[in-house]
Amino acid sequence: IRQNIRLRSWILSKITLIICTKDRPQDLRNLLGSILNQTRMPDRMIVIDGSDDPIAHVLKEFPALNCEYQLVRPPSLPKQRNIGIKMLGVEDSWVGFLDDDLVLVVDALEELERFVEREAGLAGKELVGVGLAINNEGLMAFHWWRFFLLLDKRPGGVFTPSGCPAAIRSVHHDLDVEWLYGGATFWKSIVYREFGFDEWFDGTGYYEDVDFSYRVSRKYRLALSPKSRCFHYHHPVRKEKLFPLGVWQITGWWYFVSKTKDFSSLFVLWSMLGLAANNVVLGLLSPSTGRLKRGLGN
Repeated sequence: IRQNIRLRSWILSKITLIICTKDRPQDLRNLLGSILNQTRMPDRMIVIDGSDDPIAHVLKEFPALNCEYQLVRPPSLPKQRNIGIKMLGVEDSWVGFLDDDLVLVVDALEELERFVEREAGLAGKELVGVGLAINNEGLMAFHWWRFFLLLDKRPGGVFTPSGCPAAIRSVHHDLDVEWLYGGATFWKSIVYREFGFDEWFDGTGYYEDVDFSYRVSRKYRLALSPKSRCFHYHHPVRKEKLFPLGVWQITGWWYFVSKTKDFSSLFVLWSMLGLAANNVVLGLLSPSTGRLKRGLGN
């Protein structure tokens, strides 16, 4: 009986992947290759391309994946996500948004399905969002001064009183969270009937995942699946982008807390000043890191 129930659940569960990409053909190849090797293949794949030089030709190298393709110009991460959502149908059960610079561990989707099946029947809020654990991020150190500045909070994956999302640490146990990364996360499709990505974040996409997942977490349950794992080969920020990034760290954060009205303005200002001071001081101590430009942007 258990085998029949599991088989029925396996058949009825449909996993759809949406990959938003821009100007990273080799990264996309690496991700698609890891998907092709999965022990549990996705049922549908959608690629939303914002590239200056469209990369539809990359998909032809992976005919077995049968990827659907949509070009979006001008590029915008929240817009690309929303276009992907509009392409979904009622048969798409769980939808994963994957950054193009990820590589999935071979059983990531299989472990994700097992996690959802195990957790779905628990009492309390309905589980609608599941994040992948990222192997190469390690356990981010917890520093007392970041806690003092309301920039971090144990165990991670929650919000500080200033509306700052505490870092999601790559744990090896189940963890309920209040926010999830935008590019390594699976959502139950019912979420998209109520929520969309705010296109105010057009341009950088910075904080758009925090804004989206925070709104969802007020009503539903979000969790990190420790056995559903991937690698994130993050591209370093170019020097000319460090100052604008510093500006966006503050403006995106301020927009988010102003929109939600759930956090103390005093705490918010305290954390923002602390973040700016922290980046400036670290930048002066280690000029090669580029923290000074980001701090001046802050």
